[in-house]
Amino acid sequence: MRGLELWALGQFGDARAELDDLRLSLENDAESTYRLMHTLIDLGLYRPAILAARQILQLAGMDDAATMSAPVYFNHIRFGPYFGDLILPAALAEGFDGMLLLSVVRQESLFEGFAVSSASARGLMQVIPSTGQGIAEALGWPPGYTTPDLYRPIVSVRFGAHYLAEQRDRFGGDLFAALAAYNAGPGNAEIWESLAPDDPDLFLEVIRLQEPHHYIRRIYEIFAIYRRLYVRP
Repeated sequence: MRGLELWALGQFGDARAELDDLRLSLENDAESTYRLMHTLIDLGLYRPAILAARQILQLAGMDDAATMSAPVYFNHIRFGPYFGDLILPAALAEGFDGMLLLSVVRQESLFEGFAVSSASARGLMQVIPSTGQGIAEALGWPPGYTTPDLYRPIVSVRFGAHYLAEQRDRFGGDLFAALAAYNAGPGNAEIWESLAPDDPDLFLEVIRLQEPHHYIRRIYEIFAIYRRLYVRP
């Protein structure tokens, strides 16, 4: 497998691209996709592994709603506690439910540590470089911080959790407003909160930008799935 050969040579970017191309080429082959999915997980390439699991369920004729009744194994792949050794302690340190922070990371990057957005946000929690610089100065960590550190999972998770906690505290514990600020900026969140104080449902309705509206709803949908999969009643 060429992707594995490139990985062994340390050509990780080319290897990721090659393996994802292979996944796409197998869109009608569930058995081969299943084998590839496990290879991707072993390599820590969680985003394409998640997409491979969804690809298999699609071949089984399942739409998004039906996938939740699929064998639980596939949903443990699609909604895995990836980077949990970093995310769960960061959530605890900042006073968040660990399942919520996992949900934010999944929505932000699908657990792809090398993700870069069109706005130049980077890493697991999609921190913008200017924001990252400010957080590094506030925390005094990591030593010798530079922008490429945002691709390091330990840095991205700590920075993202810290920034989300800042927004939560800024908005008096309102998680909807905090998530809106994380996604669309504190200025927009302040406007929306002023139109719907102390009313989360109305807060969602007054958001006229499609992306943050979808972002908050999707995170809470994912949060419910994580709790169903990993939290005992």
